[in-house]
Amino acid sequence: MLAPMRPYDLIIFDVDGTLMHHPEGLVIWEVLNDRFIGDRRLNRERYRRYRAGEISYAEWVDLDVGGWQRAGATRADVIEAIRDLAPAPGAHESFALLQERGYRLAVVSGTIDVGLNHVFPEHPFEAVFTNHLEFAADGTISGWRATPYDLDGKVRAMEALVRRFATSAERCAFVGDAFNDVPIARAAGFSIAFNSRCEELMAVADAVVPGPDLRGILPYFLD
Repeated sequence: MLAPMRPYDLIIFDVDGTLMHHPEGLVIWEVLNDRFIGDRRLNRERYRRYRAGEISYAEWVDLDVGGWQRAGATRADVIEAIRDLAPAPGAHESFALLQERGYRLAVVSGTIDVGLNHVFPEHPFEAVFTNHLEFAADGTISGWRATPYDLDGKVRAMEALVRRFATSAERCAFVGDAFNDVPIARAAGFSIAFNSRCEELMAVADAVVPGPDLRGILPYFLD
């Protein structure tokens, strides 16, 4: 008897709020700004300026990471600051089951690679599109690279993955939680608003799954 065909070839995940959770509901940018800049109001103001078109995404990243660099942040400091970030309950079990079924897993997120690597050192993802931090030999921040694949760019990342894995957008599923996931949720063949409080995302997604346990998405892929 033939095994049932997978409905999708690739499952693309957001990270902050989806795969990676903080006890206070913060994303990694807020955690690091709190630690190295000490003013949570900056997060709201820079977000406002970005949404108003006053600064670009790359300029927003420069403002945040440049502030951490000027504060003397090191890799060890960053890892200590993000110690409360943890994988979503059931994440490791979910990845194992999905991979056993033959799904390919990828990340397309506005998170920072150091956080993803810290929380998921086993790295179950075949492709990762995130912001990137570079560290010098003494551990200080030596550079950074803003991802071009957030917001509308998430769709371009999916298109690149479609080419890499020789599949189609219709055979891609997406799992995310926030406003920046809306474009890719619309473009993917199937999308889940997971652990989300974003009304716009929940309105466009094909399914809404309450968090925080990631195993809640499995019935859409394993049945």
